[in-house]
Parts: sequence; structure tokens; C-alpha cells
Amino acid sequence: MKKLIAALAFAICFSANAQTIENNKDNVPYITVTGTAEKEVVPDIIYISITLQEKVVNKANYTIAAQEEKLKKSLQGLGIDLKNLSLADASSDIIRYKRKDKGIEERQEYSLKLSTAAEVRKVFEALHDNDIKEASISKVDHTQMDALRKEVRIDAIKAAKDKATYLLQAIGEQPGKPLIINEEPDNQYRIENYRSNVSFKDSEANNVNNETDFKKIRIKFSYFVKYAIK
Repeated sequence: MKKLIAALAFAICFSANAQTIENNKDNVPYITVTGTAEKEVVPDIIYISITLQEKVVNKANYTIAAQEEKLKKSLQGLGIDLKNLSLADASSDIIRYKRKDKGIEERQEYSLKLSTAAEVRKVFEALHDNDIKEASISKVDHTQMDALRKEVRIDAIKAAKDKATYLLQAIGEQPGKPLIINEEPDNQYRIENYRSNVSFKDSEANNVNNETDFKKIRIKFSYFVKYAIK
């Protein structure tokens, strides 16, 4: 039994060593580097989530229909195309839901698409003036995102080549053809929302004063590259 165990152990070790020898049989000298590039851009697509629900204002019932009418008039007064205002879901029906303390409540959810921080500030001011306070910035994006991602990818590949070149120059060598190029899994296409899921406050409009108030969209790519050494 002991001889059998020893034989199995030897076979396993031999198999592992044989695999290592096979992987290194070409003995090609190489260098591995990681090139990284990133860019931050100010968003030019801003989505505001607006919720209309029945409430009592100054002891009067403030219906969803009345709020919707005021909302649309305010947007038109600001020069905002009503085509940018849409229901948050595919249904045009008012959402009804039950609450134990209030019975059945009704609400309507909208999404408003804007392009500048100045527009966002004006919209929040208008919402506040019309007693529509259930609103938040839900998402930001950029119209040139595909081109920007391509640009950052190219810069990351170039960074890898530059790194391999100056490292090998230090020892009198040069990089040859790339043997492996892998995009790193932790690459980032991060849209950091300005105030995601935060309810509207009285001070909200004053806080959104210019483009710098928005967290920029961060685009980052890294590439692992294995170069042969000439």
C-alpha cells in the first residue's frame, strides 16, 4: 500500500514538471507590461427623475393632473422641449399602490432629459416653485461616449508600448512583436451620478450652479501586453 501511494505521488510530481518543461520549451525572452489610460469628461446628458403624487398643499388637494400641467408649463417657459419629458416606464397608467396607513395612493413617474447644469438648476427651481419636491438626478452620460472609450483604449495600448520600450532601453534591448494582449477586467466606464437617489431639497437648486458641480464621467482602460524581446 505504501509503495502504491509513493508511486502515485511520483506520477503527480512528474506530470507537473513535464507541463512546466513543455511551457518553457521555446525559451523566448519576453517582457510583460501593463498600460493604463483614463479620461474624465463633464456629462452632457443628465436625466432627472420626477415623481408626481397626490398631496395636500395649503389645505387643498394637489392632484397629479394639476402637478403635471404645471410641470409642463414650467418646462415650456424654460425653453425645454416637452419631447425630453417621458414616462419612466412603458405604461401611461398612473401607478396605484397600497399602504396600510394611507390606503391606496397614486403616483406618476417621469424622466426628464437635459444637457447642461444650468438647465438642471432652472428645472429644480421651477419644481420647487410648483411644490413638486420628489425629484433627483438619476443618471448622467455623454453623447460622444463610444468615441471617448475608443480614444482611451488606444492611449492605454500606446502606454504599454512606451513602458516596454523605455524599460528595455535601460538594458540595451528593444521590444519585438506582442505575444499577448489582454484587456484588464477591472477597466472602468464609470458614470458617477451627481446625486443618485437623493430627494430634492430646498437648497438643491442653489447647489447646482455650474458644470463643475457634476462628478465627471471617468473612463479608464488597462491592457496587459507580453512583448518578445528582439
